[in-house]
Amino acid sequence: MPARLYIPEGVGRRPGVLVLHGIDGPQPAIEAFARNLTAEGFVTLTPDLFSLHEFGSEGRVDHPLVLGDLAGALAFLKQLPEVDPARIGVVGFSFGGRLAVLAAALHPEIRAAVNYYGVASYQELGNREVGGRALRSVPLTERVSAIRAAVLLQHGEADQTNPVEQGRLLHAALTRAAKRSLLYTYAGADHVFNFAGSRHHAEAARLSWERTLAFFRENLR
Repeated sequence: MPARLYIPEGVGRRPGVLVLHGIDGPQPAIEAFARNLTAEGFVTLTPDLFSLHEFGSEGRVDHPLVLGDLAGALAFLKQLPEVDPARIGVVGFSFGGRLAVLAAALHPEIRAAVNYYGVASYQELGNREVGGRALRSVPLTERVSAIRAAVLLQHGEADQTNPVEQGRLLHAALTRAAKRSLLYTYAGADHVFNFAGSRHHAEAARLSWERTLAFFRENLR
């Protein structure tokens, strides 16, 4: 599986963070985000979770092959001599944001998970089928009991792809389960608000980055 690894300068073991792409696969913005984290002292790994498999976007949601590759990427990151395996985090965007929280439910060694505007429940969105295929994904709201990590949720209030109610739904489920959860919403911000393009929202991008960095520093120290 292709992946890019970024290691900060200096000696000693550092926290490791998986950086997970969206439904369209790896993008330059994901690599830039990973490099920015590395500049702050984190070892980052950006796996291409779709490269080894042939399926349409409807088949990617919680696909066992994708989850297997995610587990492999996590194992690779943890065994690196530059990484402290007791300080592992994950951050993802949209599809990858959902996957970040799912990873925390499946891998209890993850200490911090950041979900940028990911779906909590496709069923709540009314998407019981995608591309004519029944969705087999389990809502994240039904997986929160397995999560040990601290979770940070960030969502635009004007998100036309994954409405902000998805973030609120997941935050409520985490709170009911007495999990550590933070939710930040951003007025006027659409989907992928922190990346360049027509939906870029400068203030939301700045604040969400600062909050992500502070969150990882606090929970992976």
